[in-house]
Amino acid sequence: MAFYTGTGSRLQAGKESSFAQAAGPTTLVDLTSESIKVAVEKGDEGSLLGSKTASSRDLLAVTVEGSVSFILRPESAGLILHAALGGEDTCAQVGETDAYTHTIGLCDVNEALPSLTFTIDRKAAIKRYAGCTISALSLDCAAGDYVKGSIDIKGTTEESGTIEEALKSFSIPSYRCTNATFTVNGTTYDITSASLKIDNALESSPRTYASGLYAGRPQHGKRAVTINFEIPYSTEVETLKSSYLTSEENASVQLTFSSPSAGHSITITLSHVAISEVDANVGGTGILSSTVAGEALSVGTEEPITIVITDKISTPYGG
Repeated sequence: MAFYTGTGSRLQAGKESSFAQAAGPTTLVDLTSESIKVAVEKGDEGSLLGSKTASSRDLLAVTVEGSVSFILRPESAGLILHAALGGEDTCAQVGETDAYTHTIGLCDVNEALPSLTFTIDRKAAIKRYAGCTISALSLDCAAGDYVKGSIDIKGTTEESGTIEEALKSFSIPSYRCTNATFTVNGTTYDITSASLKIDNALESSPRTYASGLYAGRPQHGKRAVTINFEIPYSTEVETLKSSYLTSEENASVQLTFSSPSAGHSITITLSHVAISEVDANVGGTGILSSTVAGEALSVGTEEPITIVITDKISTPYGG
């Protein structure tokens, strides 16, 4: 019997042109862990005929759910962020350089999120999961560390798949927070970490005669975009508290991080953030730290969240 370790496992992704129509891999994800699995519903007729146990278990439904944790890299960030937000990618060249910006926001309330196909090489088997929609995205950005992310997904089917052998390594260094910046209303704050979460509030599609064993395309509900950050306690924290926590004033928050490779950066802008928490407590003899948390709001025609990716890709993500 052969035993396998996680080293050497690969996760590849591709955007589907039609929901649940499997797409070939186009992007390698820097996988750290995954929990994608098939769940089934097997029913019992409920007959009153005497039997010592249930006489049968019939397959009534099949679903795919799970999560993927990864290191955010320039090669995969565009596809992941586009699939999580769903908005159109506005691509523009930076002057006459070889750099391009990709501006992505949330898709409209009546638009569907993109669907992806994930292919995972678990060494004993290669599995393909079609019709995967991102239900939540989290990014953890700690000072002096790599930008780490995770996504929760809802999918439709599990099948045997094929890995794209050309997608086996990365050529651009990963995103990290060794030279990141964080601003509130244009003022720079020297924070220690920030976490962003986008919850798409996915509503599962109801079973219909046409859907058979597999669910249809899920739809997003009213989405939630939240951010929290940690900062050494100071008078600046008290200013944030008095300005935004106990008032209805909203803050504009911007986070920027980059890859050591020139021309690769990501800027996340939350135009209107309602601050819901500012703590400043003494917990011991060490350096005092504060946590600030808030939620991005839709105000007027401004986007609640805008992500600008700068890289060397001249075509829109998901185009």
